[in-house]
Amino acid sequence: MKKIVIAGLAAVMAANLYASEETPSKNLTVKADTVRTLKHYKAGDNWFFSAFVGTNFSLSENIRFAPFGKRLGPSVGISAGKYFNPAVGARVRVAYINQHSRANSELVDAYPEVYGDGVYKFSMVSTFFDGLFNFNNIFKPYKESTRFNVVGVLGIGFNSSFGFDDKIKNWAPSKGGQYYVDRSGGTYLAVHAGLQLGYKVNDALDINLESTYNATDDGYNGTRYDRKYDGYIYVVAGVTYHFKDHYGDRRFKYVTMTDQAQIDRLNAQINAARAELANKPEPIVRVEKKVETNRVLDMTVSFIIDKYNITDIQKNNVQKVAEYLLNNPNINLIITGYADVQTGNPAYNLKLSERRANAVRDMLVNDFGVDPSRLRIDYKGDTVQPYEIKNEWNRVVIFVTEENNNK
Repeated sequence: MKKIVIAGLAAVMAANLYASEETPSKNLTVKADTVRTLKHYKAGDNWFFSAFVGTNFSLSENIRFAPFGKRLGPSVGISAGKYFNPAVGARVRVAYINQHSRANSELVDAYPEVYGDGVYKFSMVSTFFDGLFNFNNIFKPYKESTRFNVVGVLGIGFNSSFGFDDKIKNWAPSKGGQYYVDRSGGTYLAVHAGLQLGYKVNDALDINLESTYNATDDGYNGTRYDRKYDGYIYVVAGVTYHFKDHYGDRRFKYVTMTDQAQIDRLNAQINAARAELANKPEPIVRVEKKVETNRVLDMTVSFIIDKYNITDIQKNNVQKVAEYLLNNPNINLIITGYADVQTGNPAYNLKLSERRANAVRDMLVNDFGVDPSRLRIDYKGDTVQPYEIKNEWNRVVIFVTEENNNK
């Protein structure tokens, strides 16, 4: 009896990662279910660091009356972040910005000997937390060979103003007056949105061009004119360095999920157990044949990490289950979904295992015409791990027979 269980479990474990193919020979051969998918990444993977330099163009009040060149100021900065997947990332960006603004135009025109051109400078440290959205990989599948990327930037942060020109002290308006320029500075909430164009030079290095529109408090430049917000346009060019991940790569990589050595070991174990079982006394074999219900089928359906869609090879196993039901009208099936404990969290895995079980049931009913009344769904999430030997084997749906009381 022990050998029967060993053979049954060995076959189930093999089919979890790989589809089996029946042959007329006595030996069982396991075929690899080859799937191309992204590698599994950790929190310390896919980090990057950027440095950039450029300019900003003020859109604040009165400065629009100044010459174009007077509205530009230099900017430098750095950022660090990571991509969670090829489509979505995040970063923290800190920049030093030299801004230009201008005194009230009426005063500048009336008192040119005091105000001159009325333009004054101040400094600003801009700190943003940004979401990054790679449009290439949102709208099309990720390709390792892609060199040009378009990335959306959306962020929230703070602008801290300081270092206003000393010449402002010589201007007439008193504190609190209509045209007063407050030199004390401050920190103001800000939001921005824009685009980043990136060119992949090599695996480690990108060249970037980025532009964002920034909206911030009306008083960030020292003056208030009853506007809801002021703004400026930020344009920089820079380089981005990608750090190595725990695989030694610097970019997202695909992997073909096959393990031929593991397949060979499983084949040897299964066939050895079956050969030993064949040499056992006949009564033991008769016990196995007699058990028609509450039995785990040799056929299983395995899944890719974090997926519940059924691959073409695994569809063959579903078809075999359908044929088994067709040939055994006195048998119903319990379809039980599982998820591996090392991926996700319990709540997510419970839902994932339910989706896997439902996907198999739907294929049995819709593709192979099985009567849905003969199928019962169960799902365990990661609370039950059928296979302790290898974590990946638990991404599976298992079938257990039960008596069909309608027959």
